[in-house]
Amino acid sequence: MKTPSSLFLFCLLLSSIGGCGVNPYVVIDSTNQNSRVNYLVIHATSENFTESLRLLTTPTINPVSSHYLVPSENDATYSAKALKNYRLVAEERRAWHAGISSWGQETGLNDRSIGIEVVNEFKCEGGDGNVKETEVTDIDCIFPPYGPKQIELLTVLIRDILQRYPDIDPINIVGHSDIALMRKSDPGPQFPWHDLYLQGIGPWPDDADVKEFFARSIDSRPSIGAVQRALSILGYAVEVTGSGDRVTEFALRALQLHYRPSNYSGELDDQTVAILWALIKKYRPLEFEEYGSELIFG
Repeated sequence: MKTPSSLFLFCLLLSSIGGCGVNPYVVIDSTNQNSRVNYLVIHATSENFTESLRLLTTPTINPVSSHYLVPSENDATYSAKALKNYRLVAEERRAWHAGISSWGQETGLNDRSIGIEVVNEFKCEGGDGNVKETEVTDIDCIFPPYGPKQIELLTVLIRDILQRYPDIDPINIVGHSDIALMRKSDPGPQFPWHDLYLQGIGPWPDDADVKEFFARSIDSRPSIGAVQRALSILGYAVEVTGSGDRVTEFALRALQLHYRPSNYSGELDDQTVAILWALIKKYRPLEFEEYGSELIFG
């Protein structure tokens, strides 16, 4: 048997540090690029920690995963002395957390997002049938509160993610219910979106704008077509039909779950309209200028 030549051994060593490599290439970083990650999706597990970890990491009939899992201090199945975030999928890889989803111009958000599952044993009934025939009034949910230590841990995680992906727009930090209107209700009305906003995470309308638009909507309630266009501009998967439908009602419910959790009936009211207009003004300024008050209040 021939022994390897000195040159072969030398190249083998160099190949580990980039020398004598096969198919060498010249690296020139183009300015015409951006991150593949543009969305951050927050979920609630509906299961305890142990069951959530099993479902997110092992083969099942309907395989799911997420990039991160955040445990709860109120979970009897979590045995560690201190809460720790769990990374289940590397951020550069595609986790299976969003399913059939849409936000803005993007569909299938698994391809462009980081998913975070937060342990919370909420339960919903009435939405397991044909989603096309499901009414908002069919959905009955129980949403337990989130623990303060859990939210603190989640906040640290999100800040860490946003340092790596600073191009994630605040309006693109969404809940599962925002991107899967008729299928999902999580993370639910107990999730502290406003508290996160106060710490510089995610969107929230300005109070002054909400008050202004509330007063204007009382004087001139917008048409359903204008509301549908506004929901679509913000990001919800709603068609402008000019007449009320289930999708529009579920989109209003999702908006309320996120920004008006005290009442998420899906009914169109003046406060919901005001919140919607204020969000568009703040986070979709170009569209707000283009369509203007003539469309919104016409």
